[in-house]
Amino acid sequence: MLVATQEENLLLAKEKRDAEMKLRVEWSEQEAHEVLYTTTHDFMTENPTTEQSMLAPHRVKPYHFKGMNEQQQAAILHERDQ
Repeated sequence: MLVATQEENLLLAKEKRDAEMKLRVEWSEQEAHEVLYTTTHDFMTENPTTEQSMLAPHRVKPYHFKGMNEQQQAAILHERDQ
């Protein structure tokens, strides 16, 4: 009975280690995905091409000034006010 209990405890300990290892691997994959998303996605990298309106290439989205300097922003706001 003692040997059976020890074997069962070893099996349970192995299952617990395997589950913890799987959880660590999943966390690592999620962290890697988040880093990739942060460094490559247009929204996070402030890609200036996302400012262009779909209506015409010379138009910009008035709420989307990513990648623009202050002069460009001021020009857009001034034109919008007129």
